[in-house]
Amino acid sequence: MIFLLTSLKIYYILDPNLSAQPEPQEDESATIKTARVKCEEDEILCRGHILNTLTSRLYDIFSKLKSLKKI
Repeated sequence: MIFLLTSLKIYYILDPNLSAQPEPQEDESATIKTARVKCEEDEILCRGHILNTLTSRLYDIFSKLKSLKKI
């Protein structure tokens, strides 16, 4: 998973030393707004890739069970 996120250049979202984005303000420069939007989009992408991987694993586990009661 780390390799995938690193190759997509969104692994920095999981960095524990990443500072939180301050609240948006009216007088921000265009570069700050662009950086904020990129960080928010990367967080959504990162979360989606992680959840997609977990869902695939759960699907594989549940597909092997034959009884609905066991699921």
